[in-house]
Amino acid sequence: MIKIIDNFLEDTEDLDWLYSYFKHAGSYQFDFMPKSYVNKRKHTSEVENRLCKIIKAFCSADLSYAAVEGYEPWVNVLDIGNDHLHHHVDCSEEEEGIVPAKFTATLYLGPSDESIKGGELAINVNPYNESEENTFPYDTIYDVIKSFDDDWIIIPYRYNRMIMFDSTLPHAVLPIKHITPNESRISFMSASWDKTIKVKK
Repeated sequence: MIKIIDNFLEDTEDLDWLYSYFKHAGSYQFDFMPKSYVNKRKHTSEVENRLCKIIKAFCSADLSYAAVEGYEPWVNVLDIGNDHLHHHVDCSEEEEGIVPAKFTATLYLGPSDESIKGGELAINVNPYNESEENTFPYDTIYDVIKSFDDDWIIIPYRYNRMIMFDSTLPHAVLPIKHITPNESRISFMSASWDKTIKVKK
């Protein structure tokens, strides 16, 4: 399953606030958030309060995204010096082998569409299979790009675009070709889990 919703948040105040915050704070991996914590009215910090609102919006966008146990949220900040994310699946890093989450949802916090070229999300439609050898055969992001065929979906960056997909699908963020000085490509991700996991920071 891959779902794309543009103009995801009608009111972008939370989105813009978070973009401004993480532009200065940088990438961050949050602790696992139990479902009961996400659904609370008040959270530990203003940042978590706003992120939990977005996680609840992900659940409203697709009921199958709702977790049994909780959510693993994180924020990626990319710029011209750190311009891509390599091929991977979203999984529990504290377990042996690769144990993927249920679903991953990502929301582009900023910058505006005119400020960035490149930085597309590339998703392989073939789920990770532990029994197959060379599931991750690419040494660099450029090897990933050379492999593109009908098994890949390339989703351009767009402000306030939400993308939800099965966490077993390998994916990567392609290199940023241009970005306005002092801007960053910032995305908020949340993986839904039907079990409690330990988050590696």
